[in-house]
Amino acid sequence: MRVSADLFSTGGNRGSREFTALLRFLWFLLFNSCSAKTVGYSNRTPAGFTTFAQRSISLLRGVILFATLLALLAGCDVAPEHPALKQAQLPPLIPAHRFAYRAGVPGAYQLSPDGRKLAWFGGSFGRSALHVRDIATGAIRKYHVRPGALNWTADGRWVLYLADPRGAEDFHLYALDTDDAAAEAVDLTPYPGVRAGIHQILAGDPGHVLVYHNRRDRKVFDLYRINLSTRQETLLAKNPGDGVAPVTALDGTFRGWQRSRTSQRQAEAPGKPLTMRRPALMMKPEETFRTLGMSADRSVLWALSDRGRDRLALVAAHPALGWEKVVFEDPRVDVSHVVMSRVTREPLIAHAQPGYPRFEILDAKLREDLEPLLKAQGDGPYGLELISRDDAEKRLIVLVYTNAQRSYYLVDRPARTHLLLVNSIAKDLAQALAPMRPVTLSSRDGLQLHGYLTLPGGAAGKPLPMVLLVHGGPWMRTAWGDPIGSDDASYAQFLANRGYAVLQVDYRGSIGYGRSFMSAAHGEFAGRMHEDLIDAVRWAVDGGIADAARVAIMGWSYGGYAALVGLTMTSEVFACGVSLNGPTDLASLIESFPPYSTVDLSRWHDFVGDPAIREDREQMTLKSPLRHAHQARRPALIVHGGRDARVRIDQAERMVKALTRAGKQVEYLPIPEMSHGMGYWPHRLAVLRRTEEFLQRCLGGRASRFDPYEAIAWVWTRIKPSRDGGDRKAVTDKPAAKDP
Repeated sequence: MRVSADLFSTGGNRGSREFTALLRFLWFLLFNSCSAKTVGYSNRTPAGFTTFAQRSISLLRGVILFATLLALLAGCDVAPEHPALKQAQLPPLIPAHRFAYRAGVPGAYQLSPDGRKLAWFGGSFGRSALHVRDIATGAIRKYHVRPGALNWTADGRWVLYLADPRGAEDFHLYALDTDDAAAEAVDLTPYPGVRAGIHQILAGDPGHVLVYHNRRDRKVFDLYRINLSTRQETLLAKNPGDGVAPVTALDGTFRGWQRSRTSQRQAEAPGKPLTMRRPALMMKPEETFRTLGMSADRSVLWALSDRGRDRLALVAAHPALGWEKVVFEDPRVDVSHVVMSRVTREPLIAHAQPGYPRFEILDAKLREDLEPLLKAQGDGPYGLELISRDDAEKRLIVLVYTNAQRSYYLVDRPARTHLLLVNSIAKDLAQALAPMRPVTLSSRDGLQLHGYLTLPGGAAGKPLPMVLLVHGGPWMRTAWGDPIGSDDASYAQFLANRGYAVLQVDYRGSIGYGRSFMSAAHGEFAGRMHEDLIDAVRWAVDGGIADAARVAIMGWSYGGYAALVGLTMTSEVFACGVSLNGPTDLASLIESFPPYSTVDLSRWHDFVGDPAIREDREQMTLKSPLRHAHQARRPALIVHGGRDARVRIDQAERMVKALTRAGKQVEYLPIPEMSHGMGYWPHRLAVLRRTEEFLQRCLGGRASRFDPYEAIAWVWTRIKPSRDGGDRKAVTDKPAAKDP
């Protein structure tokens, strides 16, 4: 048994240090309340904790001693049992909370349009806070609000962001007046059970914002204009019933509605089952032409297009004649996104991800200005993102990211300087992370599959226990280079640190690999999509990477579905599986989607089927793990959130009941307040801890016995006012909406 030299040592970033201070403070409360002499602790309560202590002293006294005794086990690791790991020189075990707790990780940097202010989220006394810096004076204001994607109004006064107060994907729009040091965030859409979003921030009217929400009808979104000062809301356009997005001009003038694909198709193929429609879907995949803007002289329309080709490319198109000229493309994958200049109306940077990220700086002046920063990056693989800029594009926020680090820079183009704002991954954590290397392999029917392999340090040369980590979606792809913020990378790093080889493969239907790769997934749930995963396991076994007897399958959302398909339909391949918020019954999954998701189900109908059509429903039942629960032979861990709005918790409950009734081995972890995305850190911590314990018994890797943050999470989730922060005070006297 190895005991850590410092019970409270967590290392790492500022958020970790603040939580260490919190744990020490809990000890202070315990000893102070018992009138014991405290050695080595200040007699003064740390700033920022006064209100916290007053609310929770009675609760804390009862749990701190127990939690601290358990914390003694935090340094007691469960040694690996797999033969390939027993003598391996593995790196230090990284506590699960280093991957779960993200409030202290700085990010989401955004410059105000006038370039006077810089806003970002970072840690403050154990919680995430919005920081706003005056660039000229360096003064920083902190606002305790929920984290979300930041947006500035054109005058640089208001910060707008979306947050989900209940964890049920009912996002509200909040506004914060950054000219007021004592401001509190105001909920502009304080309607229970309503989902809102920003449609357009008006450059010429910084006092208003165009917002969509579904208060009138939960199924569709109407368009509103909201006055940021008075919070007055005016209805601009009522959804006709099949609109998926409003269309507006640059000044906010309403032009019409983009109609759903479902409504456009109803007259074309009413009631046809997927088996009849699949050949046409396969032979002629839909084309994409995504406009990015017009050139300054209006002679060129910039777009991402795959018309006449398999993969998306950046093109310059003639606005009247329609011809296209390719400006940038990658021979292996789609161009994922392009940053356009708001000054010159020309493309600045184009991005693709063929394995390691690829970027092409298309603007010669920008390439020259970024040259000093690029030269400082060395020879290893890295990516670059232009994440924010002022209106003049003289000041930029540039993110440079590697496998283990994310560095934010403030670039002053006229001075050709770059100031490091922060390395968001703590140095000790970055040094302990394993390389996430691109791999390619072939499926049994000849498709080239791309993915990533992450191997534990110090354990090379022998077949290892392996986790096949399946991404969600399924219309997503594996992300590289964000070991804390990305679930793909953070789970891979967490599992590799426990001693497992981690293989992630982008099966057919994953985005980013062209039209034919996407269309190959029509009707292939639990079919060739799953065969791609099995082929990846065989590739790893044949290559001496994986021990064939110790392979687990794990995933979130679709990945959770794939894990249960693996355990019930290909049970001979996997030693165990972990399903996180995974569907188990495809027909009822689609039928229980939130109302706003039902306006356009065309993609689900094209790839899975329409449960209203008898033949489709029969096929969906055959492809559902629930139908095959009796075939499971290996242990399953099923984790599900009670507030999951996309995959209802009854999907897990019915699967657990079916497995139990059939006498199968299943562990079930329901988390009542967890949503589909597991956005709250105590939920992520609970999932990681339960996962490492389960896999240790199944695969023979290593695990920690206890994480001290588990005690903090227990307290944290029971002190609701402390974690709700300033945006708890939603406006309830909102003026009524006006019709146009």
